Amino acid sequence: MQAIALIVVAAAGLWLVGVAFLMAVRPRYCLQLFEKMSANLERSNWRLQFTEQGLRVLAGVALIVRAPASKLPLVFEVAGWLLVATSLLIMVAPIRWHGAYGRWLVGRIAPLAIRVLSPVPMMAGAGLIYAAF
Repeated sequence: MQAIALIVVAAAGLWLVGVAFLMAVRPRYCLQLFEKMSANLERSNWRLQFTEQGLRVLAGVALIVRAPASKLPLVFEVAGWLLVATSLLIMVAPIRWHGAYGRWLVGRIAPLAIRVLSPVPMMAGAGLIYAAF
């Protein structure tokens, strides 16, 4: 079970690093993707909703399982439970709320802000991978 959790946590870390790279290199494209996803959610795309939240739950559970073997067990456990809890809350809330919030947010973020914030998921992803091993 620990090996599977490690693989999932490492994959989540790599995904964050990839997102950070995309944010730094193509911030306008990131906003377009976010806009498209938000529009799909507003149209009650349950498949997108449960895929997104299901992956978050999977990452959260993997953090919880991996916590005892990680370099930061308390951080992993708290972050894992927060991911699981917030994902479950998003799943039970009306799907249009999720999409509307995304559409509201994307209209307020400038491409420069996306680029400036790109080191955050880069450090989080790298830190996640480092602490998991």
